[in-house]
Amino acid sequence: MRLSRRSFIAAAGIATAVAPLSFRKTFAEGVELPHTVAAELPWFCNQVALTSSGEMFFGLPRYPGYDDTPCLAKRGSDGKVVAFPGNAWNAWTPGDDGRDSFVYVNSIHIFKDDTVWAVDQGALRADSYPPELSEPKPGAQKLVQLDPKSGKVLHVLRFNDSVLPKGAKMNDLRVFGDHVYVTDSGIGALIYHNLSTGQTLRRMSGFPQMQAKVEPNLQQGNHQTPKIDMIEISNDGEWIYVAAPTGPFIKIKAAAVRNAALSDADLAKQVEEYFPIARSGGCALDTKGNLYLSELDNKRVTILSPSGQMAVLTSDAEFVSPDGSFISVDRKLYIPITQSRRTKLFGNKEDMVKRPWKIYVVQLPEQFGGIKLGNSLNGS
Repeated sequence: MRLSRRSFIAAAGIATAVAPLSFRKTFAEGVELPHTVAAELPWFCNQVALTSSGEMFFGLPRYPGYDDTPCLAKRGSDGKVVAFPGNAWNAWTPGDDGRDSFVYVNSIHIFKDDTVWAVDQGALRADSYPPELSEPKPGAQKLVQLDPKSGKVLHVLRFNDSVLPKGAKMNDLRVFGDHVYVTDSGIGALIYHNLSTGQTLRRMSGFPQMQAKVEPNLQQGNHQTPKIDMIEISNDGEWIYVAAPTGPFIKIKAAAVRNAALSDADLAKQVEEYFPIARSGGCALDTKGNLYLSELDNKRVTILSPSGQMAVLTSDAEFVSPDGSFISVDRKLYIPITQSRRTKLFGNKEDMVKRPWKIYVVQLPEQFGGIKLGNSLNGS
């Protein structure tokens, strides 16, 4: 059974996410794939990424209650996980300006050029810390590109107040050639930057399409649901797919986002609703356009094909708050489990996190649940 596409009406906003129970009718039946533990970490981990040679990197945000972290780490050839790049970048402490150190790395990713990109929000969470710690100092919020072997910082991208106004929080990014696309989950916006020309655009800031659709009964503790955060770009670079954790996924032509002559109002008219989703903490995309969704309420990873067909890939009672997954060039899906819903931030009286934090891995077949699966977007 397939989900139907619906026309997207910009002025009306986006329909609320479909409740998890209603999704069950759309899933292909079949045996789930097995998963194994790929890595264990002493730090809170929400992101994983691998180079083409299999070097594994971890995004380690300074989550409330877990402040002691290097923010970015690498698994060495001996299997040990160490801070990366292993210098002052990993040594931020409260009071530092955060310009040349990692404050709150919310996302990491690796693209075809095998370099490591980190999205540093430059400040701690506003739902847990006072303004002196939750508002980034000048230049602290940044995108950092690093050489995966030497740890050399290749680029640091910082944006002015017109691109990152007060309240903006860069969340995740995708890079396609010279084009960098970033989600702002603080206010809700898309950011575009051209690495060659330096052109930078802030798009649809605060528009309904950029917001989360939060149901009051689903709010937990002090946790505030991010606005638009997940982002993927199609294998040909033509389409951008974005969503808040509540869904739905929407899509828009990348060329339209880059077109400075197109007003935000006109750009919003080109946004199409793609598919509703269950609440998800992260996602991945393969070369055939399949989305792999880390479902928060259901403790599972599901596949959503471009035609709307869905299948449960794998699940586990320990998949508590799965986040930013990654498909390696050898067709393995890596799934970081944050356990954020076991923390005090979500209203728990006691910290119920089970250490160590774990990254799970699933070997992807050529086909699953009647869906043909693609390769890593980083493949040749």
